[in-house]
Amino acid sequence: MTFDSIILLQLAQAAGEGDKSPFSTLLLIPIMLVIMYFLVIRPQRSEEKKRKEMIESLKKGDEVITSSGIHGKVVEIKDNNEVVVLNIAKDTNVSFTASTVVKKKQTDK
Repeated sequence: MTFDSIILLQLAQAAGEGDKSPFSTLLLIPIMLVIMYFLVIRPQRSEEKKRKEMIESLKKGDEVITSSGIHGKVVEIKDNNEVVVLNIAKDTNVSFTASTVVKKKQTDK
């Protein structure tokens, strides 16, 4: 049996069951919304909060990685943590929007 035929059989069986209460369907919608909140929305918010804290904690000398994969050392932070100037090579400084920084490298000292 193919997947399509299984779906068609289940739909035919569901259509034959006319004695189900409409309240069971109405109860299913909030349950699905709660499940979606805990599986999708809540983890996304906590991850965004951690990322925002990491960006706010950037300081001169931190080694970071941008979303485009560029590795560099923070030289300057401008415009109230909105712009980060990175040194990516000798005598090469590049300005990035702070939100492009995705990871702070851990330096072992």
